[in-house]
Amino acid sequence: MNLQTPRITTPIAVVGLGCHYPGADELSALWENILARRCQFRQMPDRRLPLSDYYDSDRNAPDQTYGSQASVIDGFEFDWVKRRVPQLTVASTDIVHWLALEVALKAIENAGYKRESVPTHKSGVILGNTLTGEHTRSNTMRLRWPFVKKVLYAAATAKGLPPQVIEELSQTMEQFYKSVFPKITEDSLAGGLSNTIGGRICNFFNFDGGGYTVDGACSSSLMAIATAATSLANGDLDMALAGGVDISLDTFELIGFAKTGALTAEDMTVYDRRGSGFIPGEGCGFAVLKRLEDACAAGDYIYAVINGWGISSDGKGGITAPSITGQAKALGRAYEKAGYSLRQLHFIEGHGTGTPVGDRTELAGVALAMGTDGEAKTRFCGMTSFKSIVGHTKAAAGIGGFIKAVMAVNQRILPPTANCEQPNPVFDEVAKCLYPILQGEIYDPTETLYAGVSAMGFGGINSHVTISSGDAPAISLKPSLDERALLVSHQDTEVFVLSGAEVAALLERIQLVSQQAEGISLAELVDLAAELSSQVNLEFPWRAAIVAGTPKDLLESLKQLEQLLNDRPPAPNEIRVTQQQNIWLSNQVKRSRVGFLFPGQGSQRLNMARTLVQRYSWAREFLEQSDLWLEEMGFSAISEYIYRPLDRAVNTEQVQNWFQELTEVAPTAICFVSLLWKRYLERLGIKPVAVGGHSLGELVAFHLAGAYDEKTLLKFAAMRGELMTAQTILAGNMASLGCDRQTAQRLLSGIPGYLAVANINSPVQTVISGEKTSVELLLKRAATQNIQTRQLAVANGFHSQMMAQAAQHLRSNAPIPEKLEPPNVPLFSCVNGQLMESGVNLKEHFASQVTAQVNFIDLVQAIAPQCDIILEVGPGKVLSGLVSAITDSSLCLPLESKAGKAKDLNRVLASFFAHGGQINWSTVYENRLVRPFIPASQRLFIDNPCERPFSVSAEYLSPMNLSLSGDREQEVESSTLFNDHAIAEILSNYFAERGSFLADLIRADIENFPPTV
Repeated sequence: MNLQTPRITTPIAVVGLGCHYPGADELSALWENILARRCQFRQMPDRRLPLSDYYDSDRNAPDQTYGSQASVIDGFEFDWVKRRVPQLTVASTDIVHWLALEVALKAIENAGYKRESVPTHKSGVILGNTLTGEHTRSNTMRLRWPFVKKVLYAAATAKGLPPQVIEELSQTMEQFYKSVFPKITEDSLAGGLSNTIGGRICNFFNFDGGGYTVDGACSSSLMAIATAATSLANGDLDMALAGGVDISLDTFELIGFAKTGALTAEDMTVYDRRGSGFIPGEGCGFAVLKRLEDACAAGDYIYAVINGWGISSDGKGGITAPSITGQAKALGRAYEKAGYSLRQLHFIEGHGTGTPVGDRTELAGVALAMGTDGEAKTRFCGMTSFKSIVGHTKAAAGIGGFIKAVMAVNQRILPPTANCEQPNPVFDEVAKCLYPILQGEIYDPTETLYAGVSAMGFGGINSHVTISSGDAPAISLKPSLDERALLVSHQDTEVFVLSGAEVAALLERIQLVSQQAEGISLAELVDLAAELSSQVNLEFPWRAAIVAGTPKDLLESLKQLEQLLNDRPPAPNEIRVTQQQNIWLSNQVKRSRVGFLFPGQGSQRLNMARTLVQRYSWAREFLEQSDLWLEEMGFSAISEYIYRPLDRAVNTEQVQNWFQELTEVAPTAICFVSLLWKRYLERLGIKPVAVGGHSLGELVAFHLAGAYDEKTLLKFAAMRGELMTAQTILAGNMASLGCDRQTAQRLLSGIPGYLAVANINSPVQTVISGEKTSVELLLKRAATQNIQTRQLAVANGFHSQMMAQAAQHLRSNAPIPEKLEPPNVPLFSCVNGQLMESGVNLKEHFASQVTAQVNFIDLVQAIAPQCDIILEVGPGKVLSGLVSAITDSSLCLPLESKAGKAKDLNRVLASFFAHGGQINWSTVYENRLVRPFIPASQRLFIDNPCERPFSVSAEYLSPMNLSLSGDREQEVESSTLFNDHAIAEILSNYFAERGSFLADLIRADIENFPPTV
């Protein structure tokens, strides 16, 4: 197989799409969810499967599931009046029929047709489905009443109940039992069959090309695409509506999957070494397909082109165990048809269930197929999975992945996989040609992207489809936010803020938020957080903030917060903080003075502040401007060194090389990132009352004090960096010692050569600088005294006399003003902690600084009394750790200890809020995908008949007469009172539940009512 292999099949155009998946009933919403990694996992709703009845953490517990989460659709209601379907037919038919019909209509309309105008000749429907749906399985229980009755009689008789009582109980129980299930009618059989779903859609559109169901387990709906493509290619169909539907979150599948060990009891992590199984989901999707030639002739908009498809079985492989060679065969057959190699692919939308065996087998199978023509290029093809945000939708999974891949090649974007933080080891073993797409990538809209889509199922069935971009990106799919912002919209945590006029009011607020948070999905965390921030009253004295990453964490933290208030509420002017810094609570606190400390050399991180650059145009513009400034001045641009595609790194050595290249421009890169965070804090409403910096960081501190502008700062940092890292034979070295200054000074004594204490960082960390051989001797001596040591990756011996030549050059040529004008903000020196006054000779100060000791202890002790909170404004968390070692009375928080770690910023926001600070909350959620918050209690989830409330007539609600004697008159009176009360309650509940239905019925009746004469 090679790029020149001739195509052996007819290309198929995708001209329409329709979907309804958890969190998205429209294509545009689904595409936004994919880019923003909005995970739809939530605790299983009680109306679907109450965990109190069916959950057990013990995996061996009989007839129970250990999985507690699911991904469920909401808001689906079939408008039987509008579709002119009898209500009794709707009630007697599984909901999958109606969901499939509605989504099929969406796809047809998306293709530019209406029901009345769609071509019907040789148009057909092929969809994937397994076992119809859970409504069918539940509703057939009605017909098993005789068996239940036998059980009741046997149990009651064994307990000695009189026959008359048993009969009365049986009659009553029958009414209750059958009340939740629809009556069996002439529609029940067709409505409970999977094979009639396609026929029902054909009936609706008057298609004559045939409509049927493909059941290939979890591969069903992608097999439907392949089957439809074959029918189009051989002329059996001229237009195909292909897709799949799955509504099956009942005991049969969930407990069944639990007993195979396929479900996860934790988070779903696809293509991750932590993979432990999948979270089940549901949904429906359809695609409208034509031969490419016909679509072009008709002037249809073409989302993408299907170039090849292949199906295989694992042969002798296990029924439920996947096979590497079996999966590779499906891929090989698809690309043989397509006429191009897998090596032309940009990405593969994988099956990706998150199971340890499944993921590893799939990745190895793809790699095997790619290696047919020899070893493939390393890390050239990305892997992603639709399941990472909606779970495993089983029969609807393949079409979901197909729709995702079609939208991706259409929009020319590689979509990310959610929650993959520790890529599966197989990527570094047999699947080196692949990489998990973690960051996403945006291509030029004129490029053609190639993608593959895979699906596998029980029984060893495999399917694969390969597609490429069609027409220019669809405007209808253009998201509401910039794609770059969407790709970084997801965060590891959110911050939830509450306020109250008094303790009781705050407790009431906590209870309300707890109710709102019950049952929400991961995706809805940001929606709730944004909602709460808009409701907070800054005038209230009681403030609380929670940092949480999951609904479970949030609910547990709310309980803990409630306990804190009940046990020992803070006194006036007191702040309480949990050890994990996930809960902040304050009472009448107005201490929000913030100090900024700027980090120095060694704090650089690959992709530092990437979230800001991707999310905000002002940050990107500042990066572009900084690159231009540096290049104009003869220095290297920094963007290409900071921002790297870490998910595509060939190996750890490449990452280390990237980091080393970043280190060479670290002075300007660190200063730029510090400036970026400073700008962002200003937008949030956080400004410093005092500033300082560690070594290099002092350059930024002087800028904030007004010594020079940003351009001058970056030029100065670049010059200083080049001077201090100049490579010479006499270049020195540095090392960190885990001891105080006095101990370090004693260690230096007697060691030949030049050594000096460079940084007095904390009582437990001192850095020495000097000649390389002398540093090596010092490290050996320290090791003999059990003192922790670490040699620093630096190019010279900073803050020592080895910097004398650099100091002299700065004294003469530093591109900064001569004198410090009156500072805009109190500025403290890192040399001795002293407050810098106006008139200081700047060139002399910075020339001396490169040879002088850094006394960070003095700096912290000087700045701490001026502040209530100290922030490490820049990359890393080095300074935060040092401050905590210096003083217990001051809190120093990092903004981004690790690239992309939102928890750090959220802790800063929580702390500042609890201290009485005012935050521009709109900025916090600016350019993030935030949707209106709707509590789970107000959402319309699909229910299971077995969980519906009983609905029986009043005569069956009277108490049974279990006594053989007594006052019958009193009994009748009691029964009558009970019935009156029960009837009123039943009627009230009925109108509450069925009011909208009755309104629709009356409206439909009026519309068809004979006109009066």
